[in-house]
Order: sequence, then C-alpha cells, then structure tokens
Amino acid sequence: MYIRSLKKFIEYFGEGRKLKLLMFLFMSIVAGCFEFLGVALIYPFVILIISPEQIHSVQKLSNLPFFGSLSPVGIALFVGFCALTLFIIKNLYMIFFLYVQSKFIQNWTRDINNKFVQFYLYAPYKQMLKSSNSQKMYVITTLSAQATGGFLMRVMSFVTNFVIVVLVLSLILWKFPVAGVVSLVFITVCVIGINILFKKKVKNLGLKLQKLSRQMNDVNFVTINNIKDIKIFCCENVFYDKYRNCGNVLSRENSSQTFYGGIPPYYIETLIVITLLLLGGVIAVQNMGQSSVMVASFAMIVASIFRLAPALNRIQSALLNLPVGLNFVNDLLKRFEDFGLADFKPVRYQNIEPMSFANKIELRDIEFSYVPDTPVLKGISFDIDKNDFVGIIGLSGAGKSTLADILTGLMLPDSGKILVDGTELNAENVCRFRKNIGYVQQELNVLEKSFRENIAWGVPEGEIDDNRVKYLVDQVQLSDVVNSYDEGIYAIPFVGESGLSRGQKQRLAIARALYRNPDILIFDEATSALDVKVEHDITNMLLHVCKDKTIIAIAHRLSTLRACNKLVYLKDGRLVDTGSFEYLSAKYPEFAELVKLSSLSN
Repeated sequence: MYIRSLKKFIEYFGEGRKLKLLMFLFMSIVAGCFEFLGVALIYPFVILIISPEQIHSVQKLSNLPFFGSLSPVGIALFVGFCALTLFIIKNLYMIFFLYVQSKFIQNWTRDINNKFVQFYLYAPYKQMLKSSNSQKMYVITTLSAQATGGFLMRVMSFVTNFVIVVLVLSLILWKFPVAGVVSLVFITVCVIGINILFKKKVKNLGLKLQKLSRQMNDVNFVTINNIKDIKIFCCENVFYDKYRNCGNVLSRENSSQTFYGGIPPYYIETLIVITLLLLGGVIAVQNMGQSSVMVASFAMIVASIFRLAPALNRIQSALLNLPVGLNFVNDLLKRFEDFGLADFKPVRYQNIEPMSFANKIELRDIEFSYVPDTPVLKGISFDIDKNDFVGIIGLSGAGKSTLADILTGLMLPDSGKILVDGTELNAENVCRFRKNIGYVQQELNVLEKSFRENIAWGVPEGEIDDNRVKYLVDQVQLSDVVNSYDEGIYAIPFVGESGLSRGQKQRLAIARALYRNPDILIFDEATSALDVKVEHDITNMLLHVCKDKTIIAIAHRLSTLRACNKLVYLKDGRLVDTGSFEYLSAKYPEFAELVKLSSLSN
C-alpha cells in the first residue's frame, strides 16, 4: 500500500525529482558508512589504550610507514582522533543532509501547491465549480503540506535511518556473529510486534484526522466569511459551539497522535537496554579471560547501541505515523485524478489583442448544464447590438447568472453558438473576447490595497496608469471619498463595515471594470443590494459614463429596467421573449406580476 501510493505520488508530482530522490538514497548510504566507520574505529582504539602490546594484532598497523614511527599509545591516540574527527564530519554531514532534505520537501510542497493553484486559475470555470472555495483552500493550505511532511518526509527519514541501522548491525554481525544474530532477531521481533499492536489504531486515527481536518477547515471558512450574517441572525452560539466542538474533537485526536508518536522513544529505550544486556552477556561468555578484548568489544557495542537508538527511534516513529500521512497522500492523489491534472496544460495568454466588436453579439440555440441531463439553459437565441443596454430578468432559477457567465466567456455552451461580429467563440479565442469585457458583481471584494491598486486590479503595480485612475475616480463620482485621504489615490481605504459604503464600493467596482476601457460591461445583480436612490444615481452615472459601451445587466429595479433599451425575459431556462419594458409588460401578465412581486415598482 505504501509503495503503491509512493510510486503514484512520484509519478504524479515527481517530475524532475526522481534523480534527486536517488541522490538522497546515495546520501543515506554515505551517512550509514560514516556511522559504520565511526563505530568500527572504537574497537582498535580501546584495545590499544588498554593493551598497547596488541598493536601487532590490529591490522599490522606497526608495519605501515607512518605508524612505524609512533609508539603504541601514540597510535591509539591517533586512531581515537580519527574516530572523533569522523564523528564530527558525520554530524556536520547529517546537518547538511537535514538542511537539503528539508529544503527539498518544502520546495516540493510549494510546487504541488503551484500545480493546484495553476489549475484553479487556468482550468475552465465550469470545472472549478465542482469544488467549493473551502476545499480549494484546504488543498493549498493543509493537504499538500500534510502529504509531503507527514508522509514523504517520514519515508525519507525511514530510508536514511534504515540504512544506518543495517550498516551498524552488519558491523556487529561481522565482529560478533552470535551476539549480533541474537540481537537482530530480538530487535526485529519487537519492532514488528509494536507495529502490529498499534497499526490498526493508528490507521483509524489517520482517517479520523483527515476527516476532521477537512471539517475544521470548512468550519473556519464558513465562520470567518459570514461573521456579519451570523451576528444579524444572532446565531453566534451555534457557530461558536460548532467551532469549539469540532476543535475539541480534533484536539483530542491530535493528542492521541502525539501520544502514540511519543511512545517509540520509551519503547526503543527499553529495547536497547535489553539488547545491550544480551550483547554484553554473549560477549562476556565468549571472551572470558580476555579483559582487553572484552572491554573493547563492550565499548564498541555501547557505541553501536548509542548510534542505533536514535535511528531505531526515528524508524519506529515513521512506521507509526506513516498511516496518518498516507491518508492525506491518497486524498491528494484522488484530487489529482479527479481534476485530470495529468493531461491539464495551462494556456498562458500574454499580450493578446481584444477581439474586434463593432456590430453585434449573436446567441444561437444555446444549451448549457452543470450536471448531465439537467439543462439550465435551453435553446436560448437573441442578439445584442453594439451600444445596447440589455437587461436580463426572470425569477430565481431562471438561468440569469448562468447566461451572464456564458456572455462573459467564463463558460462555453454545451451546444449552440455565440458569434461576435460573425466570429464563433471557442476555447482558442474566448480569452480575446474577455479582453473586451468589464465585469461588476453584486459584492465587490475590496483589497487592503490603495485606491489605485483596487481600481487597476490585476495590473502590475509599476504599470498602473495613475492618470487613468484619477480620471475614473472622477467619472464614477468617488472624488470626494478619495480626496478625503491625504494620500489621494495612494491611500488605503478602510475595508471594514464602517469603511466604504455599498454605493461607494459599487462605484469602485465600476471604476475597476472600466479601467481597461472595455467595449462591454456586464453587471451581475450589481445594484440589487443598494437602496433605490443610490441605485438610481448609479444607473444615471452609468448612462453618462458608459454611453459608448454595450451594457448587459441582470436587474430587478424598475429604474434599471426602464433604462434598458432591450430586456431578455427568461423562465425556467428558456427565453420567453425580448423587447422593451413596455412591450413585455403589455404582452406578458406574468412579467408585470414579476415586477410587482419583486417590489420593482416605485
């Protein structure tokens, strides 16, 4: 299971990293070799300190040119110095290894986030609607980090420490075969035993943590994004209790994970002490009467155990916590597959020219559905002439916002055609069409940036045309607000509830939509939340500022509808008719009733 998920993870996200993973394996082997040599030098060092006369039995060091000039004690000290130097080099190497490994994991997490954010930005808008904003935030703030840090980092830690354990144990087996075999069997049985004991518990814990993490993310997102509504409906207790209860459960499960993750050091410590006693007992029996050999052997065993203990600790910790990380990895892999990221190729449009729009936009038999066999728009056909002020009206669920999204080019129809001056829109040219569009939504998200950055939203700061910003501030009648700040357009407006009014925000949104001087302006119920007077003022301002623009508005207010020279009347996803306000009111009693029920009449 682990290997299959790891292979898929590397296949999906490991482009350009396979060679680096092999490099880390090589670095792990080098780390193990350092441990092997460092421990191996302990034995001759102790032998020579206790029994200098045994210099001739230690690999005939006395016959080598350099060692021939040294006394036995000098040779012993030199061997000890080499062992110390080796340990220092090894520790410096391991610090460097840890740094490279951590940087590698962080960069990998960053690139995974980049891949998903790129998909969210460049994929078709219709596909983006399949997951909530909360889920998108969860992927890029929690899931990828848990997958790399909770799984991949532990896999790499397991591999590194496994290599160290194998090489150190191989030294023990080579030098003390009987004692080594006894200890190896004992360690293996104990490590497997504790993993069998805790495997099911930790796996279930991992599933719970994955589920709770998603729930907590949703609770946080909903709570923070709806504080005003929560207060208006006096349901603070409901949301606080939901946050607290979810947090309590998550905290409890995290405590369990911390508890199980904290067990290995104590278990390994007990295991190491027992192993040390076993090794010491066997070596004592085998070297009875050879005190120097016994002491040197025991010193080497202690050094080996000293190196084995932390490595076994990390191995055991990785084995216990891998199931938790595996759940996050599998979740990430599933999203990769569901989104089709393997075949996704972002199209980056740069310096493209807007599509020419001089005559009209034609919609011909437009069909669209979010879910197969559940059409939202059914056979919509009508024309929008240059400089028209078109209003789209209908009851909730009639398909107004969907039609607006189609007209913005956010989504292409499932069937039918949209023609702009005779050119059919498609995936290749729709971005050129969007270059002609300014969009104003119902609620503007004012950035905690200056007026100029809010108006020139999406334009690099160094490329903002300040004269254009000042001109638009004056045109949308925001001069009084902007000039009330000493910094003018460079001021950062207060974005809290006591900051800009809704009317001021809508004016700011209109200025933003006009900054690129588009030919078409689309309003998605942009004035529905405003009072009648403010809505009337903004409509008149639009007629003045945008007299040479084509305006398409989802609207309900009478003043807006009367300003339109053409209304598109939708019902249940179908086009009922198009015409003036007076024409539709006279021909369709239900249209007049819709106006009345919506409190549109003054």
